[in-house]
Amino acid sequence: MTNELLHGDLCPLCGQPLTLVPDVSVRSNVPYPTRTDYRLHCRYCATDMFRAQEWNDLMRARYES
Repeated sequence: MTNELLHGDLCPLCGQPLTLVPDVSVRSNVPYPTRTDYRLHCRYCATDMFRAQEWNDLMRARYES
């Protein structure tokens, strides 16, 4: 069993379902194409000015450890 958050799981801050949004890495002058990753996103916490930083800190702590 994994502790990773998945699409459709509930946000740990507000309890709303998480969605996936594209995270594009654009590279120039390289022989391979631009890479598109998908990252978790909570549209409620991301649009709330007071929770946005808390959400970013939570995700950074989750994936850096």
